Amino acid sequence: MQSMRTAARGGSGAFLSVLAFAVIYLAADVALNKFAFADGWTIIWPLNGVTVALLLMRPRSTWLYMLLGVEIGTGIGECLCEDFSVWMEFGQRICSATLVVTSAWLLPPFVSLDQWLRSPRIFRKAVAALIVGPGISGVMAAVLFHVAKGQPYLVAFNNWGTADALGIAAIMPLALALQSPQMHALFTRKALPRTVGILLVVLAAAALAFSVGRYPLLLLLFPLSLFADLLLGFSGSAITVAGVCLIAMYFTTRGMGPFAAWSADLAVSENLALQIYFGLHMFALFAVSVLFMERRNMAEELRATNARLTVLASMDGLTSIANRRSFDERLSEEWRRALHQQTRLSIAMIDLDSFKGFNDFYGHVAGDDCLRAVAGVLTAQLERLPGNMAARFGGEEFAVLLPNTDEAAAAAVAERIRAAVYERAILYLGSSWRFITVSIGYATLTPTHGTSESELVKMADAALYQAKHAGRNRIETIGSVRALLAANDRFDAGATARNRVLRMLGARER
Repeated sequence: MQSMRTAARGGSGAFLSVLAFAVIYLAADVALNKFAFADGWTIIWPLNGVTVALLLMRPRSTWLYMLLGVEIGTGIGECLCEDFSVWMEFGQRICSATLVVTSAWLLPPFVSLDQWLRSPRIFRKAVAALIVGPGISGVMAAVLFHVAKGQPYLVAFNNWGTADALGIAAIMPLALALQSPQMHALFTRKALPRTVGILLVVLAAAALAFSVGRYPLLLLLFPLSLFADLLLGFSGSAITVAGVCLIAMYFTTRGMGPFAAWSADLAVSENLALQIYFGLHMFALFAVSVLFMERRNMAEELRATNARLTVLASMDGLTSIANRRSFDERLSEEWRRALHQQTRLSIAMIDLDSFKGFNDFYGHVAGDDCLRAVAGVLTAQLERLPGNMAARFGGEEFAVLLPNTDEAAAAAVAERIRAAVYERAILYLGSSWRFITVSIGYATLTPTHGTSESELVKMADAALYQAKHAGRNRIETIGSVRALLAANDRFDAGATARNRVLRMLGARER
């Protein structure tokens, strides 16, 4: 029962698809024949270019229903507009279906414009699609029109095959480009005036070139088309090519422009001369357009690669937080900003307690996991503090940069980090606390001229040593060198602690 319902829904969907395409193509065929094209269909026929593009966008399993709708709608439209018999029209529909299926079969499926244009051997496949599909259907149409209407084979072939090849070459790229983000970007509110202005210049030049036969204005079209492609990309070229083709067909079929005065004594007919001109024009333009697009894509990829490399160069490979180089660069920037604005700048130096013993006891793999876990704690604690930065300073030592932060706020951050690492409960049986702990030294300065950020680092590092000496798993600070010397009685007399701290600070006030 369920399978019958599924089949019924599938049949209903197929019928609606056929009906929708039939109505759309009936309206399009009548509009083109009655209001736009007159006899221009022998120069360029755009509907098959649209059909090929739609086939490329759809799974091949749905082609049959689409083609039924397309050919039914087009066939009714042709019967309403032309004096063709039913059997003659049926033969033309067979020719048309053969054309679009063959051309679409030779081209790769369409997912996105960039992906489609980068498909392997896309240029050769496109050329084959423009030759094989129109060639086969052109031969079939030549036989049909010769038998039914007595037309010469070459005339019938040119009226059918060449016009369809030109229609596919001019319209299919535009139909595919309509689905691209590049096309949508051209018509955003910000880009719209520029896009419309460029298109109007090119299309106005085309109208002038094909409405005036006295002067060789066709020479202007190619450089103007290249100009539009340079500014608007492949999608802009697709619009200009389609627009120029329709403008040329319109004026030429109404006896205007350079091709309307074509001599009948020449071996090449008026229509074929125009088709050859457009074929060469589009071949050159799209080839250059694809090269431009590849160049733009390569430039974008290079910028993206450089951005990724910059990020990688600023990150620590093990913990995925900022590395020492990135920390030093950011510290210099914040020091200059604090110097200019006369604001407080704090840093905290964080060291894992007895980490060498942890590595020896559990192994280096566990040690790496431990460093990553501590880095995660730092990142989580600083998420609520925008503008701050955590970095791996080296080995088991980390650093936190706290711009525009006074000593009390720095102490609060340091304590939260210490507590969060302990609460992370990274088991360490060799520690008296049974878990990994950290010692933290922090320092705060208002930068002044004649000082440098290295002094702040030394002060925080000295405070870190003080925290280690005082028993670990704690935070300490050193406000100034004098404060350190005044508190020197906390150290053993003559101990190396005093000498090390003074050495860290440069002993500027000894």
